[in-house]
Amino acid sequence: MEEVGLKRLAALACWLALLVAPPAAPAATVAETGGPTAVREYAGNIVFSQFDQATSKWFLAVRRAGHAVQRLPAAPSATPFEADIGPDSAGRPAVIYQRCGGTAALPTGCDLFLLSLTEGAGERPVSGANNRHRNDSTPTLWRGRIAWVREYGTQVRPNPVVYTRTLTGKDSRRSRRVPGVPRRRCGDVEGGCGRTTGRAVDALELRGDRLALIVRFACRGCSGTSQSALRLDDIRKATSREVAFQVIGLSGQSLVGPSFFAGKLAWYKSCAVDPAGCKRGGGFRYVISTRRYERAPGPVRVDGFADAGSPLYEVVGCSEQEQAPFVAGCRLDEIAPPTYERTRAPRR
Repeated sequence: MEEVGLKRLAALACWLALLVAPPAAPAATVAETGGPTAVREYAGNIVFSQFDQATSKWFLAVRRAGHAVQRLPAAPSATPFEADIGPDSAGRPAVIYQRCGGTAALPTGCDLFLLSLTEGAGERPVSGANNRHRNDSTPTLWRGRIAWVREYGTQVRPNPVVYTRTLTGKDSRRSRRVPGVPRRRCGDVEGGCGRTTGRAVDALELRGDRLALIVRFACRGCSGTSQSALRLDDIRKATSREVAFQVIGLSGQSLVGPSFFAGKLAWYKSCAVDPAGCKRGGGFRYVISTRRYERAPGPVRVDGFADAGSPLYEVVGCSEQEQAPFVAGCRLDEIAPPTYERTRAPRR
């Protein structure tokens, strides 16, 4: 009886410890961003954009693992940088980014640049990936291989094409087209199939032979103002599959921040306008080998997201403004991962 009593006391002590356990660590602000920006992570290093109110320009910023935030020696831009951080062919961290001329509403002359984080290195154009007659954008880097988007259409009829190439080695002279935005889609309201319109690639993330794409399009007979999908391409096998799907409506729904870690593909479902549109919003994870989905709740609006397993990075506190001057409060936070639970595939 005494032994049973001791066991009960031990169990009670454990239960009381859970009740008084300290709450999860609060978010730590990495930087004030000045406006909405994407954020990318590699090996504890993160890259993002910062808006300078005095000059009305965007600057490229990095926080190296264990160091303070600093601006990179890259010329400023009229628009937020579309940037990624990853290993170069030697495994050293490097940043690849797009810089444009023109205005935020109508960017022109968009080219890709590469900047090694090795001391003393300067930016250089990405050889073979820039076309002076076309806008090149949305770059991503992994082990000396890049993927990016080239725009062949017009503002009225966009036609983005996704390419990949290596920066060194025998394949460095040839770019290869990979699956991108679906060119045909069947309607979910009126039925029937036809060509997609309003095509756009919102984000790319490369890891080995896997390429994650967040794409956007409209189609006849489809619900919402447009539709968005997270796709997973196998570059070596030239295959593609849809991982998540989202109808975009007046709530401003969007899929944000594709991230790879530990055999998982992660992203965030955000609503920029109406919280009612994000009843199943928050962070998602997809186990690639088993095709299992996990979800964790979070803020309704997230403008930038990167999931490194632990921690997560979120750009929050931004306003609905899409152009400067932005309302102050936009910030990049580092948070401990919330509890993820198994969920069904996000198809709406």
